[in-house]
Amino acid sequence: MNANEDVASPPGPAPSADGPAVIRRIGWLHFFNDLTLDFLTPLLPAGVGPAWLGVMEGIADGVGQVLKLFTGRASDRSGKRASWVAFGYQTNAIARPLAGIGMLLALPWWIVGCRIADRVGKGLRGSATDALVADWTDDQHRGRVFSRMRMMDHLGATIGGLAAALVTFLLPLEQLGWAVCSLVTIALLVVWLSRGLRDVPPTPSAAPHSSVTGWWPERGPVRAALLAIGIAGLASRISPLLVLVLVAGIPSTDHVGAWPLWQVCLGWAAFGLVQTAAAAVAGHFTDRVGAVTMLRCGWILLAAVCVGLGLSSGAWLIVAGLAFGMVTGVIEGVEKTWISLLIPKNQRGVSFGGLALVGAGAGLLGNGACGLWLAHYGTTVFFILAASAIIGAGLTWIVRLPASVAERR
Repeated sequence: MNANEDVASPPGPAPSADGPAVIRRIGWLHFFNDLTLDFLTPLLPAGVGPAWLGVMEGIADGVGQVLKLFTGRASDRSGKRASWVAFGYQTNAIARPLAGIGMLLALPWWIVGCRIADRVGKGLRGSATDALVADWTDDQHRGRVFSRMRMMDHLGATIGGLAAALVTFLLPLEQLGWAVCSLVTIALLVVWLSRGLRDVPPTPSAAPHSSVTGWWPERGPVRAALLAIGIAGLASRISPLLVLVLVAGIPSTDHVGAWPLWQVCLGWAAFGLVQTAAAAVAGHFTDRVGAVTMLRCGWILLAAVCVGLGLSSGAWLIVAGLAFGMVTGVIEGVEKTWISLLIPKNQRGVSFGGLALVGAGAGLLGNGACGLWLAHYGTTVFFILAASAIIGAGLTWIVRLPASVAERR
């Protein structure tokens, strides 16, 4: 890659009057969205059997991830992101309490439909949300803002998971649908919050939105960054649930050393709290040292944590599991910061859509391999995952990005 290749010029500071208010609204939308998501998800097996669950999650996640590329590109071409964000969050908010009707009436097909609609909502808003955050944030503070979004995600997920554990303790299974229907109160709040979103007013010097024609990021530095993120993502996209299962000692057969269900729920909450704390402090360091430097350090540390997961046992396995939560709590926000600094404003949507697809592909491959390997060969798979994190970090040096890109903050 040519070291002198042109890169996106900084978009300039966001308007001070509206920017902070829009960013705060998006942060609270992140919080309430993940609260309801992590409240509902552990309750789904009460209304959907294993066969339905597999079909539901596969279709729902696939539809959501593909939609992110289409809607991200559409928001680039039109210059209108807020409407996509609002529509997506409102779809999420409405679909989740409706799933409670299916649970009360024992209609698994209804629950599956609601779950797919929920993921459609995520696909509608995902790329446009990240692009809107970047639009309203100047380069010097973008790392802090993206990390704050991840902090609100994890905080909402933690509270939602704890609420679900409490509900399952207090209510019989046949009444859980009423608890899910009660999410309509939060849905109304989400609808109200999403109505206050606004796009950044266009400037005379901005590139025309109609110039966006491709379905993949056009700039070489972005493609190189996505390659590095995809390879390292084999490790960073490992589901926390897989790590929790390992830490809790839950094999495919009964084992006297396995944690009871209530302890697993508390472990999930602890995992979320660690990720919340890590995301809260990550933004400050990202803005100070630069996104690519922070990402290199994060991936190298992730490799060390994966080695720890492969070698640890007993109490040390708990330490390694919490360390995994800490590192992954940092990484995703930094990845989004890095991508946002490599592209002009009118290509942010399609680039974040590309990031979503790369992350989904890495997660599918990494989680599938990790799950099968753990079931048959043990924890040596974490050594392979550690190597993928090291390779991803190495690519940030081997693939020669322009100096102005490599040091952008």
